[in-house]
Amino acid sequence: MSESDSGEKLGSNLSQLVKQLEKMEFKTDRDLYQYARILRALGLELHMRVAMDADVISAILAQYKGKWYTFGVQSKIRAKLVGAHLKGGASAAKVLGLSGVKMYASFVKHFIQPEVEAEKKAREGKGKKKPGFSIGDKPRGAAGRPGESGKAA
Repeated sequence: MSESDSGEKLGSNLSQLVKQLEKMEFKTDRDLYQYARILRALGLELHMRVAMDADVISAILAQYKGKWYTFGVQSKIRAKLVGAHLKGGASAAKVLGLSGVKMYASFVKHFIQPEVEAEKKAREGKGKKKPGFSIGDKPRGAAGRPGESGKAA
């Protein structure tokens, strides 16, 4: 089990993960990150459990004695069809977990990256003197207000 930033343990217990998900409040970017981690863990755990249950149900139903002239093949085919529905649900749970990760990556791309790039640009341009029009500089011996050029008016 890994431990989250808030001190809560991220475990393999579905009820604990759901409780953590219910308690989430979105106040900072770290909350979004924590939400993505919990959703990913929940999706992967749910995927694993449902996929295993699909295999168990398929195996149990495959043992059913069908018509005597099919030698049990018909039951095995039907068991696979029944289990396939759960396999599809397991895949959906996996997609749920990945959607949390994609949500956080999208947040970083659309909100954090522009802020970082703007701050980087601001730091790069601080020490450089920009050519062009400026106000407040003293003239260099050229015409200006009387008494500024160093010559008596």
